[in-house]
Parts: sequence; C-alpha cells; structure tokens
Amino acid sequence: MKWKCPFCGYENESEKLVCEVCGKQFKWRKGKLVEVKKRPPEFWISIFILTFAIIFNAILIGVEYASDPKICTSCHEMEKYFESWNESTHKGIKCYECHYGRGVLNFLRGTYHSLSVLQPKVPPYVNLPANISSENCLSCHGDIEKVKYVHYGEINFSHVNHLNGYKRGFLKLECVSCHREIVIGSHIAVKNSTCFVCHFYETPEGVPISGCPSCHNYHDIEFVVGNRTFKHSVHVERGIKCIFCHEKTYVLIGNMEVKCKKCHVREMNATLPDLTMHGIHVNKFKLDCLQCHPDIVHKPIVSEEKCKTCHPDIKYEKKEEEKKKEEEGVVKEEEKGEGVTIIP
Repeated sequence: MKWKCPFCGYENESEKLVCEVCGKQFKWRKGKLVEVKKRPPEFWISIFILTFAIIFNAILIGVEYASDPKICTSCHEMEKYFESWNESTHKGIKCYECHYGRGVLNFLRGTYHSLSVLQPKVPPYVNLPANISSENCLSCHGDIEKVKYVHYGEINFSHVNHLNGYKRGFLKLECVSCHREIVIGSHIAVKNSTCFVCHFYETPEGVPISGCPSCHNYHDIEFVVGNRTFKHSVHVERGIKCIFCHEKTYVLIGNMEVKCKKCHVREMNATLPDLTMHGIHVNKFKLDCLQCHPDIVHKPIVSEEKCKTCHPDIKYEKKEEEKKKEEEGVVKEEEKGEGVTIIP
C-alpha cells in the first residue's frame, strides 16, 4: 500500500506508516494521516514528579488534618479537655502519641480513627474515658521510675511504690488512675480525692492504709490551740492515736450504686471479686476511681471536748473573722429593731 508523507511528500510503501525519508510515524484518523508524536523521556519524568508531588502534598494535608486535636471535638464531647491540652505542656504532643502510642502503626491507627469523621453519617457524641496505657506515658516519662521521691505538696511521693505490684491486694494502678483531673495549664493533674479513695475507703477506724505520718509529718512543728502550745510528738510518744483527737477523718459524698447505674442500666445481680472488678474497670477501661467510688473529703475535725478531757484549763478564743461576723449580725438585728443580748 502506497501512502504519501504529509510532512516531506515522499511516497512510501511500508505498512508501518513510518516515512523512509523523514522518519516520522503516522496513523490514520478519520481518513487522514496524523503524525504520532513521541514524548521525550524528560516529559514523562516531569509528569511523574508532578504527580508524586501532588499526591505527597495531599497525604501531608490529610495527615495534618487528621492529627489536629481540634478534629476530635467533632465527635467526642471533650471541649474542656481540648482547652486544657491547648494550655498545657502537652500542647506539642499529638493525640495519637498518648492515646495509641508512638510508631508508624499507631500513627496509622490514630489517623484512620480521626478520618472517620469524614464518613457521611456523623457518629453521635461519645462520652467515654480516655483509654491511655501506662506504657504510652512511660515512653516519655520513663525516668520518673528512677526518681526516688517527688514533692507533691508537703508529701514525698514515690511513683515506683504505686506502679509496682498490687495495692491493697487487688488493685494494680495505672498512670491515669491518679492523673485524671483537668486543670488549665496542666492537662493531666492529680486530684487529692483520688488519693483519698485508695487510702481511706473502708479502712478500720478511718485510719489510712499507710498511716497518718506517711503524709503528715508534723512531729516537730508547734501549733497554738486556744491558750496552749501543742506539739504532736508529745502525744505520739505517749501512744495516743490520731483519731482520739481528730474526729471524722473523712466524709463520703455520693452513692456508688447510683454511679454504677450510669453505665450499667440493666439490673446487675452478679458480684465479682475485687481483683476481677478492678481489673476490668481500672486496667482494661482505665476508669477514674471517682467514676465508681464516692468522693472522699479528708478534713479531720479536732474535738474541743476531747482536748478538755486531758487539758481542762484550755480556752478557745474565737477568730477575728468569727467575731466580726457576730458583730455584723448584732448590728443587722439592731437595725431591725430587735434587741440582741450576747451572754459571755
């Protein structure tokens, strides 16, 4: 078959439609010969680089979007947690590093979880506690186990003593068992009532399991009580127990059965051993102690009557604030026209 090259006009007889003179290749399109343009290698390399750059940037944008803690508030009811994180020293830490752990696999798990917000049906708000394992915390704060004591208020606190072994025979503590309170400026802080739950709950005579001196080391400190100077060491050396003078070492606020029904809607007849119960709630689901247990307030009251048992000559003087309140009360009553007589 003869055909004429549209470029140089040479008549060719080859069936491959390649001109023998100019070397150009053609193809039939709608009854006409059209040149087949060959792209140079540089062209395809440029296309590959451009495509790779677009895909890579799209992945970076998706990862940055998925790693933004603000996206968590789209599904989870956690605005106060986000604000706390945003003001804390953990601000530069991505959510997945604590909630899933470090590493590529955990990063992909966290990204997949975050991108689930893009699905057509937005899931309902979920108000569940953060399940953060102690391993994730210790991956950054592992040196805390090497420190013998840290100062918490007036207490020398040991992390090793609390993290190792079972406490009270059935409770294995997690980092988040204590570090749960939300405080602006400190995303994960400790609330004293959490400590009180473990140390005071169902203890005989209201004495903490570690004893009062483990937290209150006031032996050599002098206090003024009424018209006398008081020193704890004198009473401790005589074998006088703390609860003899200090009444109501703790007060329970709340009801455990009511708290249980917030999660367990159905009636529960089964009774689990303490070890199993705490293994499920504390170690598996990382629940805060106060989500189940009543809140405990530890403000022991000094009984004035008991003090007078040993010190009959002691006299209590009212504080200036109390006197001021009484005086203000008298003035208000007199303004009403009602006479008030104060008997000393």
